[in-house]
Amino acid sequence: MEVDKIKPTWNSFKDAVHAGGGQWMTQVYHYAGAFFAFLASKVGLTPNHLTFLSAITVVLSMGAMLYGMGRGLAWALLVTLLSIISYGLDCADGQLARATKQCSKFGAWLDHVLDAGKIFVVNFSVGWMLISHSEIFQMSFEYAFLAMVVNITGSALYFFAWNYKVMIAGEGLISRLSDETTSNRVRLMKFYHQFTDYGWFPLIFVFLAFPSKFAQLYLAYGCGTFLVFTGYLIISASYMKKLNR
Repeated sequence: MEVDKIKPTWNSFKDAVHAGGGQWMTQVYHYAGAFFAFLASKVGLTPNHLTFLSAITVVLSMGAMLYGMGRGLAWALLVTLLSIISYGLDCADGQLARATKQCSKFGAWLDHVLDAGKIFVVNFSVGWMLISHSEIFQMSFEYAFLAMVVNITGSALYFFAWNYKVMIAGEGLISRLSDETTSNRVRLMKFYHQFTDYGWFPLIFVFLAFPSKFAQLYLAYGCGTFLVFTGYLIISASYMKKLNR
């Protein structure tokens, strides 16, 4: 028997937007993702199509970055736009899957594999650019390498720690285990997370129009996220230990 296809409306996508990550991602990217998911549902794309489109757009953005470095504001804005679109598509695949009841274990696996790959592709590309064109970005090899390492490590720590924590402990770990002390820690981490929300990252590429400023900002962002996510891991470890009590 043929099952009727679910045809969600725009309001069903918009109303399903949920809080997550920092305020920037919640207020901007999740709504952008809802819009992309709605368009995809109209033209017959699947969630996996959006997952691949997000990865392809990342590759295009890095290609534009490497080709257009030192070429001024127009190329910087192009890289920024492609990065924003990629992140919006990354939010859209899950929204489309939930709205159209197309959730699958393969789709979740594919999304996580490509997300992990994008972390390394983006930061390796930026690091290679800084190292190989130090005369443009006015940054020594040592600092350029450090910038790449802290950005990759900070993003990877958060990505894998978050996903495996949810996988092992289930959803709502913090709300189940929080007391007054841990709640204060959670509020502090959420405050810092507003500044290290990955949704801000694409805006860094605007500064490609000012190469030396871009290099400094990329290093500062990497150091900041590395420190905050390391703190996040320490707090998460205390929660995970409570599961065995």
